[in-house]
Amino acid sequence: MSITLILSIIFASLLFNIFKFFEKYKVVTLNAIVVNYLVAGSLSFILSPNTKSIDYATQQPWFPIAIVLGFIFVSLFQVMAYASQHISVTTATIANKITFIFPTALGIIFFNEDWNFIKLIGFIIAISAIFLTAEKKIKLPKGNSYLVITLLFFGGGLLECLLNYSNQQLIAPLDTSIFFGYLFFFAFLFGTLMMGRLIFKTKNLPTKRDILWGVILGIPNYFSMYLLLESLDELPSSTVFPVANMGVILISTFFSIVFFKEKISLKKSIALACSILAIALISFFGLF
Repeated sequence: MSITLILSIIFASLLFNIFKFFEKYKVVTLNAIVVNYLVAGSLSFILSPNTKSIDYATQQPWFPIAIVLGFIFVSLFQVMAYASQHISVTTATIANKITFIFPTALGIIFFNEDWNFIKLIGFIIAISAIFLTAEKKIKLPKGNSYLVITLLFFGGGLLECLLNYSNQQLIAPLDTSIFFGYLFFFAFLFGTLMMGRLIFKTKNLPTKRDILWGVILGIPNYFSMYLLLESLDELPSSTVFPVANMGVILISTFFSIVFFKEKISLKKSIALACSILAIALISFFGLF
């Protein structure tokens, strides 16, 4: 398995656990998210191997998609936060994680990526593992719940498809970090507009606590996304996205057990075992 994919999974798993501190330390989520995008965008430009002008960026075919993705990033996270608060964290995670169906299908249908029976079994086990983590707590009317989960599911699918398409067709090998720089910059702009509306309503400015946790969030956020896209240069998307999503579930659970003493039910233990099996089948299907 690619070392960049493994590192991407670890950084993405850190994100989920960082969010657990927000409620404990009374962090305003939107404020921290906006700061996070500023930090992630700054890292993208600082760590880029090539310094490119704004004129260069605006002439690239990926530039319009970076704008669209910036809006999707900040909007989708708001939907995820709403779903986590009003439905359940696990249900929101399910809707977010099974979005790998979209880029996986895209890679197979349009980019002629390898596929066989073993990988198909792993794919089915992966979906089953995600649904095994489901909870029955729903705090919204069914109609509203379905709407929120549908938005989360298709929004996440669109995001991953656009990332995969951009990497396959639009982004030059040395432009990955610059691409994310502008993506995060536009997410920051759209997030700032949302934050301004919140400040106008509540009259509360971002606190030092919000800024600190935004910085803490922004560092792994940049590396998780950058390394994910880099791993697509080494492995097919039909392998990367399922393994990444399963891996995040596994590592996030591990971190939760270690740092938050979270107890795992028998049902979720079975789901984790299925996740490990799915990763093995999808990652190493060529060895069978």
